[in-house]
Amino acid sequence: MLAVSFQLCAQPTPLPRGGGAATCTLNFLASLLWVRESQGYNAGPGVALLVKGGGGNYATRPEYCGFTQAYAQRHCGLPIPRNGMQGAANAWFPLTGPDAWRTVFQRAAGRGSIDSIRVGQKAGFDYGAGIHHVGAVAELGRAVRAGRAPRSVWTWAGNEGTSTAAGVKRTLYPIGAIDGLANWN
Repeated sequence: MLAVSFQLCAQPTPLPRGGGAATCTLNFLASLLWVRESQGYNAGPGVALLVKGGGGNYATRPEYCGFTQAYAQRHCGLPIPRNGMQGAANAWFPLTGPDAWRTVFQRAAGRGSIDSIRVGQKAGFDYGAGIHHVGAVAELGRAVRAGRAPRSVWTWAGNEGTSTAAGVKRTLYPIGAIDGLANWN
């Protein structure tokens, strides 16, 4: 994947300052950069911390991108998906039910526009069978022209990378890789 080759290569911009929900979640996610899988396969003490902090059961060795976001949301006193499936990436982008209003863009459903992207939103990525990865939008890249969506975004997410290099990372994605946006702040 093109985005992986750019991981942490560019000089990061300063973290957001001031108050606000987006600032809280992004700063908390940045504080988790040390988390890596110790053995691969979604295992290790850091991964256990993320899953438990997000309300999950570590014994099942779940994919932990959703639990990473849930942990940050809980830390900041913010909501998480009500359906109890906060560890599942697609649960962050509901199209029906009481949290459906949070989903501002979903490509497959033809809902909303990628132009509505904002720092602090959850970004969802579809790898062929629906949204299976979630990260927090940390920074917007440069737009092609004023009033349009940026060409790329930086995200903070868990379960980024492979094997023992996987963990919480700041990753650059092309804008076309985003298949869902939701506001949980």
